[in-house]
Parts: sequence; structure tokens; C-alpha cells
Amino acid sequence: MITVANLFVLLLVLAGCGEDAGVDSTSGGDCAGNILPGDRIVRSRADADALEKEGGCNYTIAGDLEITRLDLGLFEGLNQLSVIDGNFTIHDNEELKNFEGLNDLASVGGDVTIRDNDELVDIEGLSFLSAIGGHFSVSHNDKLTTIDGLIKLNAVAGNARIDNNNQLANIDGLFGLAAVGGSFTIAFNPSLELIEDLSHLSSVGGDFVIEDNLVLTVLEDVSSLKEIGGSLRIGRNAALDMIEDVSSLTDVGQDLSIYSNSRLTSIAGLASLSSVGGNLNIYNNEKLIALTGLESLEQVAQDLNIYENEKLTSLAGLANLVSIGGNVLIVENGNLPTSEAQSLADRAAAGEVSIANNAD
Repeated sequence: MITVANLFVLLLVLAGCGEDAGVDSTSGGDCAGNILPGDRIVRSRADADALEKEGGCNYTIAGDLEITRLDLGLFEGLNQLSVIDGNFTIHDNEELKNFEGLNDLASVGGDVTIRDNDELVDIEGLSFLSAIGGHFSVSHNDKLTTIDGLIKLNAVAGNARIDNNNQLANIDGLFGLAAVGGSFTIAFNPSLELIEDLSHLSSVGGDFVIEDNLVLTVLEDVSSLKEIGGSLRIGRNAALDMIEDVSSLTDVGQDLSIYSNSRLTSIAGLASLSSVGGNLNIYNNEKLIALTGLESLEQVAQDLNIYENEKLTSLAGLANLVSIGGNVLIVENGNLPTSEAQSLADRAAAGEVSIANNAD
């Protein structure tokens, strides 16, 4: 799970930003930031201007900030706001195309939610945001093509979710993300082609889920990820060919499930994985020939389920698996020698064994 040290660093970041909010932000000391009480809603340019006037320089909102139902195509306001102690939501802005405001916002103590903005193309204005104390969600933004504005985001204490953004082609804007305290989900983004640079991500405290991204071809660089506290699920990505570089991952706290990826040919990027704390599930991957990449795996705490992988011919990738704490199910792999399945079960299984309808 995410380490206490990481969460402590996150809290220091949040607290530090809050302390700075009350300091004069000009050399003459004539523009002191205020802490504005309560929740605030921005529905127009006039609302944004009034809030800036009330806040002064480098100010804090003690409650929530909601930006909704703007009649603007471009939002450029609130550039003196540095901290939101509560939740921050940008939602249901039918005309908003470009979000270039809030370029001094460094931290949000609660949740950050960006959803249901039908015309939104980018979120460039959040380029200074580094820490989120709650959950983070970008969802149902039909024309969003990039999240590059999030390049400084380093830590999310809760869950992170990127889903149902129909034109999102990449998530390169999460390059700086190092820790997610809860679950991290990337799902139902039908234009997402590559996950090629999450190279600073070192820890996911909950589940790490990559599912239902129809044109995703490569999971390329998650090379710093060392631990997943929950499950790792990679499934129903119809074009996924390779799991290429998750090379630092040694432990999955719960299940590892790789399933229904109809073009998947390689899982070589899991080469350092040594332990699965739950079930190991590999099924319905039509083109997967071998389990190369799992050679370091020694222990599966619960069940092993390998089934309906039509072209799987070998279990040699599991040669060092010596302990399966639960049951073994290896069935309906038409090209897999039964003798290999039986040898694995004899060597490692502690529970019931079901081996059927594999190659003779």
C-alpha cells in the first residue's frame, strides 16, 4: 500500500500551501491573501472577478469551489487562488472549450472532479496543481483530447479515475504523478492509444485498473511502480498487444487479472513480479502464446485460474512458481500440453485441482 511517508509528504505539501496563503505576495506587502470562508460557486465571468477581488493575492477558499453552467468558451479567471481546502468541481459547462484559469492553484484538500463538460478540449489552466487530498476524477468530457495541464500533479491521496472521455488520446499529462493512495482506474476511453509515460508512478494503494480502452495498443512505461496494494486488472482492451514495462513491480496485494485482451501477445513487462496476494487469473486472451514475463513469480496466495487462452502453448513462464495457496483451474486451453498443467499443479497446488480440455 501507499507508504505513511508518502502521505506525510502530501500533508506537508497541503499544509505548506495553506500557510503561504496568508503571506503578502508582493514586494511592497500591499496585497495580502485572504482565507475566504464557506463554499463558492462560479457561474459567470462576473462571479470569477468578484471572487478574485474579495480574495486578493494568493488566497484560499476554506470550503468547496464549484465552476458550473458557464456561458463562456474560454475560462481564464481565478488566477490568484492558490489553495482550496474543500472539494473542487468543474462540471456541466456546455459551452466551455478551453480552461486556462486557476494557474496558481497548488493544492486541493478534498476531491477534484472534472466531468460532463461537453465541449471541453483541454485543462491547461491547472498546470500548477501538485497535490489532491481526496479523490481525483476526469470523466464524461466528450471532446477532451489532452490532460497536459496536470503535468505537475504529484500525489492523489484518494482514488484517481480517468474514464469515459471519448476523444482522449493519451494521458501524458500524468507524467509527474508519483503516488495514488486509493485505486487508479483508466477505463472506457475509446480513443486512448498509448499509456506510455507513467514513469514516476511508484505506488498505488488500492486497485490499478486498465479496462475497456478499445484502441489501447501498448502499456509501455510504468517502470517505477513497485507496489499495488489491491488488485491489478488489465482487461477488455481489444487492441492491446503488449504489457511492455512494469518492470519494478514486485508485489500485487490482491488479484492479478489479465483477461479478454483479444490481441495480447506479450506480458513480458511483468518480469520482476514475485508475489500475488490473491488470485492469479489469466483467461480469454486469444493470441497469448506464452507466459514469458512471469519467471520471477514464486507465490500465489489464493487460486490460480488459467482458461480459454486458445493459443497458449506453454507454462514455462511459471517455472519458478512454487506455492499456490488455493485451488488450481487450468481448462480449455486447446494448445497447452496437459502434462505441463499437471506438473505445475503437482509442484505448487495446496487445494483442489481441475485440469481439463487442454491439449493431450
